[in-house]
Amino acid sequence: MHPDVSEWSGRLVALADFEPPAAGWHAVMKAREAREARFDRRLPVVLAAGVLVATIGIAWWLHSAQRALSGDSDATPPVRATVATDVRAENERLEMILAALPERHAMRGRTAFTVAELEDRLAALDDRLSVLSLEPNAPERADRLWRERVEVMHSLVQVRYADAAGNY
Repeated sequence: MHPDVSEWSGRLVALADFEPPAAGWHAVMKAREAREARFDRRLPVVLAAGVLVATIGIAWWLHSAQRALSGDSDATPPVRATVATDVRAENERLEMILAALPERHAMRGRTAFTVAELEDRLAALDDRLSVLSLEPNAPERADRLWRERVEVMHSLVQVRYADAAGNY
């Protein structure tokens, strides 16, 4: 509910007296101009600081990118190389185990389907890895794909081993 006119007039009368500035409107305009002048003096300093921060950020980013491309970054590349070497060694070991397992000519339907599905996933991963080998700046994706390939190889070895043992 809104207050009525008599209530508003009562509130207005209760307000403290307001004395306008002695110079009137001219004093108000002078105060405004003084504030704007202070802001105008600070603006170039603020802009210069912003440009400096942006320049330092870009220089740091370019330096980091250059170090990463040249292989100069701290301890990350040797760790990645070791991980990739370990993953590829595990992949080779699984390939040898798979080659040593006897090939059965008659499999259950679900076993044959699972083997075919895993082999299809391996073929798709190999295709993606061959495309990545053409991209020199994609080591993280290659590591992820090699890890995924090793996981699929583990699954395939387990299925083939269980089938060879007659348990699947």
